[in-house]
Amino acid sequence: MNQRLKSTLIFALKLVVTIVPAYFVYSNITHTPGWDSGDLFQLFSQMTLWPLAVALICLGLSNLTGCMQWKILLEKQNVNLSYGRLLKLYFVGLFFNNFMPGNVGGDFKKVYDIRVQGGQDSVGAGLTATFFDRIFGLFFLNALALGVGALFFVYDEQQRVFLLPSLWVFLGFCAFFATLFSKRLSKLLSRLTSYVFPNAVQDRFLRMQSRFQYFRKIRLWTNITILSALTQILRVLVHFFCGLAIGLDIAVSWYFFYIPMIAVISALPISIGGFGPRELLAQSLFAKAGVPGLESVLVQLLAYIASLFLSLFGAFFFWCDRKKVN
Repeated sequence: MNQRLKSTLIFALKLVVTIVPAYFVYSNITHTPGWDSGDLFQLFSQMTLWPLAVALICLGLSNLTGCMQWKILLEKQNVNLSYGRLLKLYFVGLFFNNFMPGNVGGDFKKVYDIRVQGGQDSVGAGLTATFFDRIFGLFFLNALALGVGALFFVYDEQQRVFLLPSLWVFLGFCAFFATLFSKRLSKLLSRLTSYVFPNAVQDRFLRMQSRFQYFRKIRLWTNITILSALTQILRVLVHFFCGLAIGLDIAVSWYFFYIPMIAVISALPISIGGFGPRELLAQSLFAKAGVPGLESVLVQLLAYIASLFLSLFGAFFFWCDRKKVN
């Protein structure tokens, strides 16, 4: 299939996956009894600003800890760039994630930048560190939702239904990590998938798997677990404070149970920027906590706007680097 045609079809599919859930979100809001377009204006007019400021601080701190985790993974592969330089690349990646179709464009940008600035052999290191960083973040989010669910919602029949899928996803992540770190399992998986993927993909997977052996250190796992915990907890708190800004009065445990599920789904590159599925899932889940559809969607939009705002630093760093080259 022609590459341009393939790209067009993928984008069209993502557009459908974005628009259809977004339509259902809009329909659910406008068909709510007593709905009036003035409700949205009222929410904005009564918004409290200090929680939004705290949300921005939490998001900024989460980027600092996330970059530190990325730096540790790169250093284990002998890519030694300063934290300040990596932080600039991290923000550039955030900018590309937010402003390009899909939500993994920034990851490819970070891999490319590491290749340019880290030396000839650093492309594999950049790919491995960025891939592991994202996968471990999703793993910890899932573990966070599972842990909070077991602590606070195990006796709630409506919420308990989410625990079993979360457990299966958690076990899937564990099996995935076992495969990455086990040479025997990796070779077995490579043979099983050789009928589906070309040899070039198989070779790249095996090379990446060999790099994962750098991460088989208890101290490294301790460090990245602590950093990932800080990063993901801060990002959940962003939504909590966005909820406070519009007057939502629900326990923080609801956010720690639902936001990780939403984040895992929105991280999948199946829509444009995560839009559509993210808002529909948020609306469906938070309805169980008694949150109206408009408010649940607005919390997501405020958190996304905060992310867009901070990622503009990445646009500035990218522009400065381009200016130096020219």
